This record gives sequence, C-alpha cells and structure tokens, in this order.
Amino acid sequence: MPVSAQTAAEQAAGKTAVKAPATIPDLSVNWIAGGGRTTFSDYQLTEGGEARFKAYDFMKDDPAYMCIGASWTRIWLNPNVVVELRQTKEEIRMRYEWMDIERIIPLVDPLAATVKRNNVKGHPALGYSAAWYDGDTLVIDTVDVAPGYITTMDLRAGLPQSRRMHTVERLRRDGDILTIETTHVDAANYRTPVTSTIKYRKTDWEIMKYGCTPEEAAVVAPR
Repeated sequence: MPVSAQTAAEQAAGKTAVKAPATIPDLSVNWIAGGGRTTFSDYQLTEGGEARFKAYDFMKDDPAYMCIGASWTRIWLNPNVVVELRQTKEEIRMRYEWMDIERIIPLVDPLAATVKRNNVKGHPALGYSAAWYDGDTLVIDTVDVAPGYITTMDLRAGLPQSRRMHTVERLRRDGDILTIETTHVDAANYRTPVTSTIKYRKTDWEIMKYGCTPEEAAVVAPR
C-alpha cells in the first residue's frame, strides 16, 4: 500500500512531539468489555452526513451480516467478547474474539516522514494502522478506511464514515481497567470529531472462535 499523503506527524494533534514513556505500559493481558460506562462526545453532522445517517437501513447496510467489521469503535463496542493484547518491541498484536479479527500494528516513530502501516485483510473499513506510545498511553493511528459506518449499534446505528476519515485510538491502563478513547475526524460527514470512550476490564477468560458466516448471521434491529 502506498503511504498516505498525510504523515503521522501531520495527523498528530497540534503536530507536536509525543512524550516517550519512562517505562512501557503493560497492556499484555486479556480484556473484556464491562469496565465502566461507555460514552460518546457531542458531535455535529454535516448536511451530507445527516442524509447518509437517515438513509441507513440495518437490514441491508450493516456489514456485520457479511462478517465484516464496520470501524474500530464498532468492534470495541461489542459486548461479552474477549480481546487478547500482546506487545513486543516492534509491534502490537491484538486478537478480537468478535469476527475472529487479528490485528498486527507496527510500532513507529510518529514524527517520521513516512510510517509503516498494516491493515486487516477482508475488513476494508478498518483501514491501515500504525502505533506508538505517548507517555503511559498506547496511540493507534488509522487512515485509508473504506466508506461505511462508525457504529451500527443502538441509537447511533448508521453514523457514516468516508475515505477521508482519520481515527485515533488511545489506550490507557489504570489497574485492571483499560480505557479506549477513539476519536474519528471525518470532514465529509461531521463538523466536529466523534469520540467514543469504552472501558474494558482484565479477564482470565480465553479467546473462543467466533466463527461468523454470512449464511448464519442473524438480523436483529439495533434500534
């Protein structure tokens, strides 16, 4: 994949240097949703974004019925499934029980002119990601997403995303709680960022195979 025209430095808020951690935060355990209340920021749709949101039809538009992830917010929102997170000096590895998604994210210098990014094959709306540490926080930066939806759940089902969307996940551990703050910036659909804050807790549960098939995916109204 050609490197995005935007460098990681240009994408970083304020284009300022990140703070190198004194010690790498230990995130390498298994996590499960349920560490606290999930919240969304206030956001304002553009006229085009509002039209796309209102046109969403869960029975034909939700990519989950084809066993495809819609966005990283949507994946983190899924209840009662385990996420296995492992760290090395070169990369972050995440296995999500939901949809059996395996994510390998290279650790990079965010101020470099170009950075290596990886995608998840078969899930184009999840884009290409790179990661680095900012103090005690793991930052995951994602660009080059396919058009789709930030979430397909609850009252926000159908919030749109375009190819212009830039996503930043910030993961911070406090004891046995992992807070995932995910910010989506997409000028084609929103006048302001869309930020979700989701809390996971440490678990001894092991990952199970999800085994989604489009033939068996159930259609359940999200709102």
